[in-house]
Amino acid sequence: MNNSAFIKIRYLDGIRYARAVLKGCQEAVSHIKELNKINVFPIPDKDTGSNLKKTFQHISLKELFLGASLRQSSRKVAEIVQFSALGYSGTVFAEFFSGFKEEFKNFDRIFVEDFAAAAEKTVERVYASFENPVEGTVLSVMKAWAGHIRNLVSETDDFYDLLKESYKEAVLALKKTPDQLDVLKKNGVVDAGGKAFVCFLEGILNYIEKGEVTCEFRKAKYVDQRLESEKKKQQQIFCVEFCVRKENLNRADLVKELNSLGSDLMFYGSLNFAKIHMRAQDPEKILSCVSKFGNITSERVLDCSTELPSEKKKPLAIVSDTTCDIPEKYVEDHDIYFVPVKFHVKDRVYTDKVDIIPEEFYDILESSPEIPKTSKPSVKDFTKVYINLLSHYRSILSIHLAGALSGTFQTAFQAAKNISPQKITVLNSKNLSVGLGLIVLEIIESLKKGIGYEAVLKKAEKAVRDIEIFIGIPDLKYLIKGGRVTKTKGLLAKILNINPILSLDSEGALIPIGKARGRKKLEEKVLSLVFGKIQKEGAHENQGFLTAVAHVNALESGKKIAERIKQETKKIPVMIMNASPALGAHAGPGTIGVAVLKSE
Repeated sequence: MNNSAFIKIRYLDGIRYARAVLKGCQEAVSHIKELNKINVFPIPDKDTGSNLKKTFQHISLKELFLGASLRQSSRKVAEIVQFSALGYSGTVFAEFFSGFKEEFKNFDRIFVEDFAAAAEKTVERVYASFENPVEGTVLSVMKAWAGHIRNLVSETDDFYDLLKESYKEAVLALKKTPDQLDVLKKNGVVDAGGKAFVCFLEGILNYIEKGEVTCEFRKAKYVDQRLESEKKKQQQIFCVEFCVRKENLNRADLVKELNSLGSDLMFYGSLNFAKIHMRAQDPEKILSCVSKFGNITSERVLDCSTELPSEKKKPLAIVSDTTCDIPEKYVEDHDIYFVPVKFHVKDRVYTDKVDIIPEEFYDILESSPEIPKTSKPSVKDFTKVYINLLSHYRSILSIHLAGALSGTFQTAFQAAKNISPQKITVLNSKNLSVGLGLIVLEIIESLKKGIGYEAVLKKAEKAVRDIEIFIGIPDLKYLIKGGRVTKTKGLLAKILNINPILSLDSEGALIPIGKARGRKKLEEKVLSLVFGKIQKEGAHENQGFLTAVAHVNALESGKKIAERIKQETKKIPVMIMNASPALGAHAGPGTIGVAVLKSE
């Protein structure tokens, strides 16, 4: 190796690390359009670049890093990225920087051999953070990069040589990703996250070669804001929880009013109902102001000025995300809370169950030329909810949308690990909509029996294994728009009047399991599969099953399906729900889904 054109870089300190990270992140974000375009894994939602821009948005050299030691700088980088991480690749980068934070925590500066060991352990940590790490993704590119660094340390003591040669190895690994992951080969692209990582490394090399650093991201007052937020929280000594009911509840003004009166608002709303949980200094003022919006029920006020002793805390809170469809009465009567997903429609971002509900979303969907994009909650969103709830619950059981359909589960897992993995258990439901709702109901029923936490967890895991959902799609238009069915297949199905029926496999991925011709036969086929599932489980005779019906803005069809189930099984479905937009946006109006759960 020959580095005659540059002064050798023999050590890495906090300033160099911070500048390198900043330039790497800037370079990755500069490829936002390309990264969005090639994003087909894990979900083809074309937002890898956009999510990384949001993930890195608070990185600002001037305010955060100058003069810092390596241990300080790496800690600040990790905290900032974890706080803002969005999407699969954002989560990977957050874990990547967290790994370096751990490896650098005892150093003011390091040399190439220390860096090689840190890189290797960091990538091992990234792999370990995923329940099922997939090769052919950014993980493979990181592994090749770190492995090559380990091989190079005997040949050089120069960071520039080390990074230049390992960058070449990362480029080669990226080119191999289509051979490792079929979805990439099918679409003729490399992995978007892997491409972002290669761009990140390229930005670092450009910085070393040109020595230019600019603060291109908007200036972040992240640290000051966080300190101010913590100071504010210390003054707000009550946790207030209540529900509000009124026909056509004015959610927008209610949320605005609540945010002016307190902090850490957790809001779950529907057409005529909302459940609120927040921190504030004056609970009576909140309840008085909110009373003008509707009738207040189920109010609860807790003094949170000091840490409650464990014996005074409630045993368990259930957390899900707003893709879970479940009746309001269960939300009101039990310790269940939701972290909202978001929807991007044209230039506006909506927060599910806060400023948009299914009925409003489907009005937008039918008039929009493009499928609204969904965005999972961030690590910050989950962190806020978990920390808030742990002030008055001993444990949290957090169960979420199928990991094969969204990064929500992985983001929740990351947040829980950062806070307290001993107190927070995160489960992959491997389901969605009313399927996820039935699993949550099974958890609620287990808690009502007063069994211990481990027994509740086993019941939940069994429900995940036993649940099955059948989804009848009346129109392939929305699956085509969302890129989940090709235009050619969609046209052929339309000509033949074929309507697919989907389910979820053992990992929670959507799979076709049947088809029918025409709407009436589609509903009959779905019911046939439902009754077949009940009989197969041997649950019909002893009534040992639960059913739930989801519809996409098709209430009459949902009622008709529920009536047929009642007639056939002598048992009423536990819910008929207008499906979460996370299902409806891709399946389209008129879709019918039925979940079946073998239950005691």
